[in-house]
Amino acid sequence: MQNMIEVFERQSREFNPSIHFESRIKEMEKTSRYGVQLASKWRELLNRSKMNEVYPVVHPIGKETFSLYADYPSGIFEYALDIDLATSLIKEKGMSPIKFSPKSIIDAVDPGNINRDPAKIKPNHKNPVMVIQSHYLTNNEYYCINGNHRIFEAYRNGEREIEVYLFKDLEFLPFFYDELSKATYFLEMDAARVLNNQQHI
Repeated sequence: MQNMIEVFERQSREFNPSIHFESRIKEMEKTSRYGVQLASKWRELLNRSKMNEVYPVVHPIGKETFSLYADYPSGIFEYALDIDLATSLIKEKGMSPIKFSPKSIIDAVDPGNINRDPAKIKPNHKNPVMVIQSHYLTNNEYYCINGNHRIFEAYRNGEREIEVYLFKDLEFLPFFYDELSKATYFLEMDAARVLNNQQHI
């Protein structure tokens, strides 16, 4: 079975942010008067920025990062998350983890992020287990961005519980370490509001 993470990684290199933004803007313009208003603001932003940021983003050496791939009509986009920064924010805010039974959180683990060869697993527990839940990226399902092996091993070993830091929608926005990831996420939020007629959100 082909590893979809590898497929997404390859396809994401062909993603054109300018085409994606223009496509979403046109969708909003055609949907409603509210869509025209939001599209106008995004077009102004797009013209002002000229989409100069490098894509795909260059992952910094020496930092733990995570690539979250989103499948859009215009292609596969790579959201870049800074896991080390997420850990720093957890400590700064004094956040407490949530205790899950591994059985209830195992679906958050993407099989493509699991190395089943113990000899090739490099334990790195400097960062805690982190899971995000987003209406716009994960279809409101849990998705593990750090600690896939720990969840998998806890599940496989029949452990009763595992500590997980859970972040929802805007809570993980600071983890994006490139402006394009942030902008694309906000664009998708606005597009969803327009296309689903949810002005109140």
